[in-house]
Amino acid sequence: MNTKTESTTSVETDDQISIRVLWAQRGYILFASLFVLGILGQVFIAGMAVFVDPAHWNLHASFVHYIQLLAIIMLVLAILGGLSRWLMLSPIVLFLLIVLQYATALGFSGSVVAALHPVNALVIFGLASLTTYKAWRTTADSPPAS
Repeated sequence: MNTKTESTTSVETDDQISIRVLWAQRGYILFASLFVLGILGQVFIAGMAVFVDPAHWNLHASFVHYIQLLAIIMLVLAILGGLSRWLMLSPIVLFLLIVLQYATALGFSGSVVAALHPVNALVIFGLASLTTYKAWRTTADSPPAS
């Protein structure tokens, strides 16, 4: 009887792990999608600053902190969800590309290097979109790993 109890406990633990893995994988998809939407929001805010009111630059400069946080959350979820190396490395690269955004916006103001800021934004958007696509393809239809 004691053996049966231990066996049942082990199965419950495996199920709990599987549920956590599934939630982490689904969470990754959610946060990757939010990251893409955040980049689109950043572009919109930049457009508002250029075409409507330069005061929007303050929002553009502060909104990026939330986007950066999404990349960190994605990395944690990739680890918890046992996702592929590519899906684990992608949030790190996205985070580093955002750091590069700071350099192009603040460190090289008025130079040709600063003109790379919108180009880098396109790279970030492309990588974030590809990451979201790969996350959907990898996890949306697959059962949780046990």
